Amino acid sequence: MGRTVTKSIAIIGEGETEWFYFDSLRVACRYPFKVAPDFPQHSDINHILKLVESYLNKQYDFIVCLFDMDRLYQYPSEMQLYQRAKKKYGTKKYAGKVMFVETNPCTEFWFLLHFLPNVVYRQYESYEQLIPELQKYMPGYEKTKRYFIRTNLYKYLTENGDLKTAMSNSKKLCQLCKETPEDLKAYSEIHNVLELLNNQII
Repeated sequence: MGRTVTKSIAIIGEGETEWFYFDSLRVACRYPFKVAPDFPQHSDINHILKLVESYLNKQYDFIVCLFDMDRLYQYPSEMQLYQRAKKKYGTKKYAGKVMFVETNPCTEFWFLLHFLPNVVYRQYESYEQLIPELQKYMPGYEKTKRYFIRTNLYKYLTENGDLKTAMSNSKKLCQLCKETPEDLKAYSEIHNVLELLNNQII
């Protein structure tokens, strides 16, 4: 029997939503990775990039950074920093260690994809626009610590929605967005993180 080598994976989110989702996924799937930072906080791009450097220094195998694009579109100076960093970490030097994962407008769109039977072009300007739609499937959903503590996000989404559907919808939308980037449609790359986790931890 070969010994399973556990990869160290840091998952860095901008706020509480990402932290609670990935922490509930980690527990449900018994994944031995770390959701960083240790407690959810609202982070700006500078803080996230500092964390990337600190996890690189700690020799983590993979560093996943989750970004809500609605925030970056609101702050052009942060968007510039983001694009520069994305380019830098995309070079051979980092050999795929750092993964930037985008969702437009926000992580809640990934949740919504669990409930939509087929891929649809949607456009949401903001979290506020998307929420009434999500609440049809997740009654009472709110972006609060109280809600996240009460609701196991990963469990709720996989038991009431369909993870396979979310994965395939998500892939198709990313493909369509690449083909017509000028149509700023809703999309999510979170499926890439789930694939990374499945591939690394056997």
